[in-house]
Amino acid sequence: MQSLAANDSLRRRAVAALRAFPLLVAGVAILSPLLTYPFGRDQGVFAAAADILARGGAPYRDFWDVKPPGIFYAYWASFALFGRSTPAPRAFDILWTLATAAVIWSLGRRLAAPWERRRLACIASLCAAFFFLLRYVAGNSFWNTTQADGFASLPLCLAIVALIGAEERKHSRLAIACGACIALAVLFKLTLGVFLLLPVLAALLSPQEPVRRRVGRALCYLLGCAGVLAIAAAALWRAGALGDAVDVLVRWNAQYSRLRPPLPMTSSPLNQTVRFLLGLPHQWLFFVGVLALIGAVDLAIRPESARLRWLLPTWAVVLIASVSAQGKFYTYHWLPVLPPLCLLAAQGLRSLGYLIQGAMPARSARAVSSLGVLVVLALAAGAYWSALNWPLRYLSGGISCSVFTQRYDRYGDFSLLADKQVAAFIRGETSPDDTIFIWGFEPLIYAYADRPPASRFIYTVPLVTDWSPPEWRAELIQDLERKPPRVIAVVHNDILPWMTGRFDDSATQLAGYPELTDFIKRNYQFQRRLEDFDLWRLR
Repeated sequence: MQSLAANDSLRRRAVAALRAFPLLVAGVAILSPLLTYPFGRDQGVFAAAADILARGGAPYRDFWDVKPPGIFYAYWASFALFGRSTPAPRAFDILWTLATAAVIWSLGRRLAAPWERRRLACIASLCAAFFFLLRYVAGNSFWNTTQADGFASLPLCLAIVALIGAEERKHSRLAIACGACIALAVLFKLTLGVFLLLPVLAALLSPQEPVRRRVGRALCYLLGCAGVLAIAAAALWRAGALGDAVDVLVRWNAQYSRLRPPLPMTSSPLNQTVRFLLGLPHQWLFFVGVLALIGAVDLAIRPESARLRWLLPTWAVVLIASVSAQGKFYTYHWLPVLPPLCLLAAQGLRSLGYLIQGAMPARSARAVSSLGVLVVLALAAGAYWSALNWPLRYLSGGISCSVFTQRYDRYGDFSLLADKQVAAFIRGETSPDDTIFIWGFEPLIYAYADRPPASRFIYTVPLVTDWSPPEWRAELIQDLERKPPRVIAVVHNDILPWMTGRFDDSATQLAGYPELTDFIKRNYQFQRRLEDFDLWRLR
């Protein structure tokens, strides 16, 4: 009998795997345009950081950036798995996003109302996962994907899974696991630490439970989070990078967080939230936000609508508050909000279905529901094609690589082709062991040139802001004097007030740094002007 039961269990798992395989293929197909995307400026930072890690370096000690360490190791892992190439982090992102979608699907089933039919719950959960994939790939450009904020979505979703189990079963170990998952999200995005309020308050406000047990479980959430962060801090300390990490992530970021970009990016949080819900500037995606609002209203007014019906709206509100607290409203800041948004959208579909079923005869309800599904699919197809027709045409051979690359050449002051040209020049003037230095915010050149930086300051932001310690400037000169870089590039027209609070470019800022100006004039010979770059070679 036990053998029969075991065989039956294996058979069920095999059937489930066979059913899941087409869904996996569909998910990869939906996300495949990511593989065509070049790096933007942020991705250049992460790629350069991954190269330094591969050479034995440590975050903050050997390269400077405002992000927590998780994203650097994600890029390092992608290079280790798929080889050092531009598509490697994109492929890693596809796998990570598919895993996030799978957890969203699981959450949709877990949160379904107990009386809901299993098949309908499964379909609604698949819709949530589909909406997530659609909003991620069609609602974000090459600049806003493969970002730290997007990677944080998976541990946050896993934290919600653990939270549900911890609160329903009153389980301390699951509470610790939930806190640990939140800590993993914090290692990608510091401001997501506010998410810890959600499980702590859920435990403290749990009804019909002794205060001692509620407090104990809340402490378990805190313990799980603190434990993982302590391990990360210990690893940085062992590498001799903890002090540098504190200087960057705590002291420098505390001032940077107060900086607000110029208008129109600083329009009201309400306006920015509405734009996000409507999927702007990708108008075709509006239906996901509309369905999410319907789902939130349904959860608020219909007691039997779902299990833990407070969870999804609270999850979304906490993360929206996190974005608003940052005050910059970069598009990728909204990525952690996508999972609860899409689960709410699936709930909106459910509620509309039940409303239709209760308002008309069965045959008419089926006809209207079918029409509604076709409308949603048409909108989804329109959104996908509108946002991704260039990558899709490139993948199908409809346009050449050069034409496709030119499409992504310019993003504000950033020029992909100029970075590649400068990197090619540097490779021709240097050997693999030579260091280089970029005075500007173009770290992608380090990655394309495959040359190590001469200093941990891989871009100029920490050297030109009013709140940076003057010791950092002295440190840069010491680095350059100790091992002069073979080539120095000085960047023009990279005006970044949302990062520096200044409205002048790096070439202008160099005039206010006499020590560096003198070092360049004494030791380097001007070679040429290439696009926005002045290129100097060691005498």
